[in-house]
Amino acid sequence: MAKLNALAKAGVVNAEGFYTVGGRTAIDFANSSRRFGKDGEGLEKLEELLSFLKSMGHLHEEEASSYHMYLFQNPERCAKTMELLRSVRARFLAVLGQAASGWPVDPTFVAELNEHLEGFKTHLCIEAADDGLELNTRLSDQGPEQLLYPIFKDIAEFMVSDQLGKIRQCASETCDLYFINQSRNGRRRWCSMSTCGNRAKVNAYLKRQEA
Repeated sequence: MAKLNALAKAGVVNAEGFYTVGGRTAIDFANSSRRFGKDGEGLEKLEELLSFLKSMGHLHEEEASSYHMYLFQNPERCAKTMELLRSVRARFLAVLGQAASGWPVDPTFVAELNEHLEGFKTHLCIEAADDGLELNTRLSDQGPEQLLYPIFKDIAEFMVSDQLGKIRQCASETCDLYFINQSRNGRRRWCSMSTCGNRAKVNAYLKRQEA
């Protein structure tokens, strides 16, 4: 718990153990196969997806509670939803790898993402806000599949932004996390200086001492 709190304070993970070095939801989702404090798959079950979305600010506790009923009503549907999510993540990771290497975006992934986005039915809704009224987009259908919408939407927004050309993978040989390079000089190499960056500095120092 102490290490989790330290990493959360450094901005490496959030309170749920999901890595937050990506710079936005889409990239943190790409990194979600890993979760601090958990062995194996980070997004294995629907409950973990609920935790991920809550920790990223895309789901309120009250909303998350309403989705738990699907676990009892139709566990197979929930399992298929998670399989789809992990499948899209694998394809997205391949795209990020290509982009980080300077290759163009795979058009088949774009077509697949468009197909998934087409399946969501949304409507505009005027709602009360702290300073008056605001216009929000709400999902019209209900079901565990709707939990994928904020993730797929952010992937789509990332794909058409200038951030696609700034995607990088951590330079550490023991880390595979992606991040958006927003550094002023564009030379950021590590997912986080608190972890991989510091380890690289220590290793470099020890090698100099041995020379």
